[in-house]
Amino acid sequence: MKKGFKIIDIAYIGMAVALIESCKAALLFLPNVELTSFWLIIFAIFMGWKALLIIPVFIAIEAALYGPHVWVIMYLYVWPILTVQALLFRKNDHALFWALVSGFFGLAFGALCAPAQVIFLVKAKTLEAGIKAGISWWISGIPYDLVHGIGNFTLMLVLYRPMRIAINKINSLPAKD
Repeated sequence: MKKGFKIIDIAYIGMAVALIESCKAALLFLPNVELTSFWLIIFAIFMGWKALLIIPVFIAIEAALYGPHVWVIMYLYVWPILTVQALLFRKNDHALFWALVSGFFGLAFGALCAPAQVIFLVKAKTLEAGIKAGISWWISGIPYDLVHGIGNFTLMLVLYRPMRIAINKINSLPAKD
């Protein structure tokens, strides 16, 4: 894509969010198996910094669908962490590299979300009580983080190369004015 923000970028962002939401809905029956990580990495690689604009739109749609809760706060910093990481390494073209990045992100997801839980679990108690509650919340979710990490790793390993080839072909098509 060319540098700068254009009207067509709004369409790309809308289509990206629709794709993420569609994939999320299709995989709802599998706990902690998702394509959101995959798509944010792919969009960061191909869209550059504009991929960061997908995140607030995605979060707004999620909040509208499922209602606001502590996860909204988590999503505001967790998804940008993944996307910025992908932006920093976007020149890398190895499926195994991206599978490891995505897999480790899935494994770390609970730990990354724990700080928001600490804030909301403190309530009228002490900060120490909130930290203990946040740590226990994270530890109790480790089995889900394992599933998340394995799912992210596997999906990225299987889908990265075919998606990269497909997007490169689309990008090489002549532009119609």
